[in-house]
Amino acid sequence: MRILCALCAAGCLLAQEQNPSDQTDQDPDQTYQGPSILSRDKSLIGERGGKLLDFRYYAEVTGVFDSGLVPLITNAQGNLVNVGGAYGVETGFGVIGTRRWKRDKLSLEYKGAYRQYSIANVTQGLDQFLNLAYSRRVTERLTLDLKEIAGTSSLANGSFSYLPLTNTDLFALPANELFDIRTNFAQSRVDATWQQTARLSFGFGGEGFVVRRSSLLLAGLNGYDARANAAYRLTSRETLTGDYNYAYYDFQRAFGNSRLQSVSLGYSIGLSRRYDFSLRAGGIRIDSLGITQVAIDPAIAAIVGENYANVTSARTNYAPLAEARALRRFDRSSLMVAYAMGVSPGNGVYLTSRQTSATAGYSYTGYRRWTFALNSGYSELSSIGQTLGKYTNVQGGTGVTYKVGRETHIQFRYDYRHYTTQNTIYQKDSNRVSLGLAFSPGETPLAIW
Repeated sequence: MRILCALCAAGCLLAQEQNPSDQTDQDPDQTYQGPSILSRDKSLIGERGGKLLDFRYYAEVTGVFDSGLVPLITNAQGNLVNVGGAYGVETGFGVIGTRRWKRDKLSLEYKGAYRQYSIANVTQGLDQFLNLAYSRRVTERLTLDLKEIAGTSSLANGSFSYLPLTNTDLFALPANELFDIRTNFAQSRVDATWQQTARLSFGFGGEGFVVRRSSLLLAGLNGYDARANAAYRLTSRETLTGDYNYAYYDFQRAFGNSRLQSVSLGYSIGLSRRYDFSLRAGGIRIDSLGITQVAIDPAIAAIVGENYANVTSARTNYAPLAEARALRRFDRSSLMVAYAMGVSPGNGVYLTSRQTSATAGYSYTGYRRWTFALNSGYSELSSIGQTLGKYTNVQGGTGVTYKVGRETHIQFRYDYRHYTTQNTIYQKDSNRVSLGLAFSPGETPLAIW
């Protein structure tokens, strides 16, 4: 918690110390920098309703109802305890926004919420999330990008539904959790881009990530990633890319690790500043070390009294890599649709897995009083090396804020999630409803999603 607060404070301080006169006031279409490149993570944090937001601070008090809560607790028969529904109260606070200068760009999204339920046996306390991105044009040719994602979460439903996180390389983000338990995570990323010519550029970067879950029954994660890419600008609005990526997953509390190497080609086009479309396709080689179960010869089994044995195994698999993203910006709203196919470090039960996901989101920021957001998503995990059924997840939600006074907003939010492991004993439906008041200075409606 101290680390998150310190990083948040540092971001706000930097935003205040820069001279506002250094900000560029040029027309956005005149400063258009081309379409988004998927392998270079052009972050969308701090952007809502199709526009960049200046920094907004807020505090909120909401009543919540969660159904289908499943902490990792078993009863006397060894079955998971489904707590069912629980009422609670949340006190939240945060800051969101983006600011540009001639050579710098700072985007910050921090949110914290202290939750207290009316019943025991469910995880309560303080949840936090930080998404901090800083970019600096060091010279006319060199650009440096820094990004930090960190937090602690105790809910499997609703925690990250409205955050504009579309990347497939957010290894640490606990977006497919099976249980409502405390999960701590962090991911630090550094990228450098060298503009060789007006058309040709090269990118290099790396990151480290860590995930820790409170239950000793679930695997944690340590890992790192390194990459290199090249981009060639065909026109002012079309770009071709090629990239190589190396990643390593090391699982804690479980025997096993994975080394991944991928290559891909990409194409991006921006019809204007308002519309982006990006594609990326390639392949992944996965070298995994783990434990597998093998049958014992009947003669030996009769002696040792066991029919199966657990042995270490090393295997190599290949998987496709594909990404597609379309982004449409309107005057006061934005629409995004994304699809991805790749490899994920899993969720603590599923380790290295093939992952397929699709998301769609719409957000609207009104002129006077209203903001609105709508999202939906689907994800699927197929374990590599584990004898587990396929994991599927379907989720969706909506939220709205209405400005009732100079600094007071009414906010409502609903989230739904259904997931299954293809085992009729373990499938889950959960609903989350929240209604409350938010307080934030500013002339425009508050857009915290």
